[in-house]
Amino acid sequence: MSNISTTTIDPMIVNLNIARAGIQRYGQPLLFSIGIIGCILNIAIFLRPTMKQNSCAIYFHASSWANLFCLCWGVLASMLAFMTNNNPASYNVLYCKLRFFMINLAQYSSRAFIVLACLDRYCLCSTSVRQRNLCRANVAKKVVLLATFVSACLAIYVLISYGPVKGVLPCMVTTDAASIYETISFYLFTFTIPTLSMSVLSWLTVRRLKANAKRVGREKIGVVGKDIQLSGMLIAQVVLYLVTNVPYVSIILYGKITENIPASSRSSYRTAIESFLSTLLASFFYYCYNGWSFFVYTLTAPSFRRELITIILPRQWSQRLRHHNENRTMSRTFRVHPFQQSVATVTLKNATKMHETSHH
Repeated sequence: MSNISTTTIDPMIVNLNIARAGIQRYGQPLLFSIGIIGCILNIAIFLRPTMKQNSCAIYFHASSWANLFCLCWGVLASMLAFMTNNNPASYNVLYCKLRFFMINLAQYSSRAFIVLACLDRYCLCSTSVRQRNLCRANVAKKVVLLATFVSACLAIYVLISYGPVKGVLPCMVTTDAASIYETISFYLFTFTIPTLSMSVLSWLTVRRLKANAKRVGREKIGVVGKDIQLSGMLIAQVVLYLVTNVPYVSIILYGKITENIPASSRSSYRTAIESFLSTLLASFFYYCYNGWSFFVYTLTAPSFRRELITIILPRQWSQRLRHHNENRTMSRTFRVHPFQQSVATVTLKNATKMHETSHH
């Protein structure tokens, strides 16, 4: 008689593997499609004449380009590697270096531009004329170029030290010195500094806006409605950054802590959970920050929605819709302040009577 051994696979492990494959097969293409369309619309809107002379909109415009590159080199490349079962990063040195250099450059730049936008809104609400002079379009364009150069310098180590390896990650650092630098730069420039800068500057900006609302006369700073809406867009973008990046940093920190645990001492259930969370947080959720900015802007800023309607709808339709919104605003104003309308009517009647009396 022959001994027949059967192995029973835990249904939970099977479900986790199916869910992991579903993220790569369906989640990444959906995120990429939505993100690319959103980035293109963002770029088109921030190139509008009403937007491109605003310093904060210039930082948003630059961030949209950085997000576009993140989605292409990060999500699209990973998606194609999974669908074709062929990852060039595992054997092509040039592609390995170029892909991860572009991902790091785009991610550093995207965060830097949002931090600069926070600083721009903070300076705009200042009582100092010198600080407000920094919120100009020509200054913003120069700062964008400088931030891009600094981001490229931070990511240059990838071109020097990355290469194909046989391991969990097919392309990664190949020297100990580069590994130490990558760990430090990741926690400093990808999470710690951007998170603290965005949070503190956003809080200080809100405080300045509230303080400015209490001022009267010449002491009050002239902050127009569009600038306030851009501040709202910025705060919503900061919230999106925190929500999508904290889980990613947590899984990376967990990987660093447990990297010395041998695979033989890990159960198959634990391995399945770790693989699922790594795919969900590192390959999908991490890039939601790059792909969802369009929806954040659309939900938080009426001026952004108006520019979007102008781009999508024909010119006659957009003008008709704009007139309709203006009429609704005027009628709402009369409903809220009927006394103003009645006073104007009484004044007109009195003026008519005086004119008739003078003729008699």
